[in-house]
Parts: sequence; structure tokens; C-alpha cells
Amino acid sequence: NNYKYTSKCRDIENIRPTISMTKLFLTLLLVSFLGIIQADHHLIAAGCDGNKTCYQFSDCTITTSPSTTNLATIYTTGANSVEFQLQFDNINAGWIAIGLSTTQSMPDTYVFMCVRPTAEVVVQERFASARARPPIVTSYLTTESTSNVGSLFNCTFTSPVSRTPMLNDIDGYYVLLAWGQYSAGSIQQHSSTGRCVTPQRYVVTTAVGSGTAVTPAFLFIYAMVALMLASYIYV
Repeated sequence: NNYKYTSKCRDIENIRPTISMTKLFLTLLLVSFLGIIQADHHLIAAGCDGNKTCYQFSDCTITTSPSTTNLATIYTTGANSVEFQLQFDNINAGWIAIGLSTTQSMPDTYVFMCVRPTAEVVVQERFASARARPPIVTSYLTTESTSNVGSLFNCTFTSPVSRTPMLNDIDGYYVLLAWGQYSAGSIQQHSSTGRCVTPQRYVVTTAVGSGTAVTPAFLFIYAMVALMLASYIYV
């Protein structure tokens, strides 16, 4: 009996390294899945050919297959809410902004801005009444997420549709994009090449792209697999 007991113990000891290696492999797989999910948060181009409109900072053109990370996107998340995402890759940029205007110039433009005065990125709403630094105004915006990694920074925020300006105005708005530096405790004026405006008006709540959905189905699958792996490894 003692011999049998010792033999069984040795068998268990031989199994332990296999279990440890299995858990190590599954842990690495879990980290990979989480990395994929997190990466999509920073690559806001997902869905540009679907239910959100994507504007390039270089010239304000609408794109369904972006060739740059410098984008502003608009996505109607429901009947009462619109999601904005701003992303820019330039170490010299201290702020990026999207503006909605009834003209193609800066005066009378509602400005939604992503600012990085330090390592922290903040979302601001401003109103430009003239060709001058627009003051911060009472904000309708809700910050969803921000990121600042190296030269790349972005922010995601939502706004109610019913507000000033009304985002579902059927006459639409010209979309202005701009970026500039931040110094001496304030945003600085953009350069002549640091701004652009669309040639026509767009209804904010109507997506221009067509095709796949904004949140790809495979991300949901990745999330479910990650949860199952986590429950197996750590429970």
C-alpha cells in the first residue's frame, strides 16, 4: 500500500509541470486577446466603411479606408447620442479639434477639443465667435476615454443630439478640423496648414460610409474567449 501511495504521488508531481505550462500558455493567450481588444480602442479607423463618418485631418476629406492615424470620426450611437473620436500622431501637437459651423470660417463655430497640456488628455467644448482663441463654454460633452502614448493621443466623447447646436439639424454643418501647439498654459493658434474645412455641409447624425458595422463582430468573440480563458485559469 505504501508503494502504491508513493507511486501515485509521483504521478501527481509529474503532472504539475504540465498543468503549469498549460496555464502559462493560456495566460499568454489571454494577454494577446486583451491586447487585440485594447488596440482597437486606439485604432479608431475601425468602422470608417460602416456606420461612422471619418474625416482626415490633412484635408477634411471623408475616407472609408484611412491611410493615416490622424482622424476625426463621428458615430451616432442611438437616437439621442453622438460619439466623437479625435486622434492625432504628432509630438508637437498639444490640441486637436473638430468644429461644426454654418459657414466655412471660424466665427460662429462650435468647437469640440482634445487637449494635452501634460500627460493627461482633457476634453473641452469651446465657442469661436471671432478669429481669436475660443473661450471654454459650458459643455454638453461626456468624456468616454482618453489616451496619450508617445506622439499619439486621442479622445472619445459623446454629446446629446438635442443641444445647441442641434446635431440632427437637417441643413447640416461644415466640419472644420484643426490642430496646434499648447504652451504657456494655453492653446496656441494653428498654422495655415493646421486647419481644413469640408467643401459642403453634412448632417452630423447621418453616416457617410457604408458597409461593416462600427464594432466588428470579431471583437465581441475575442472578449468572450478572453473571459472564458480567465475563468479557467484563475477560478
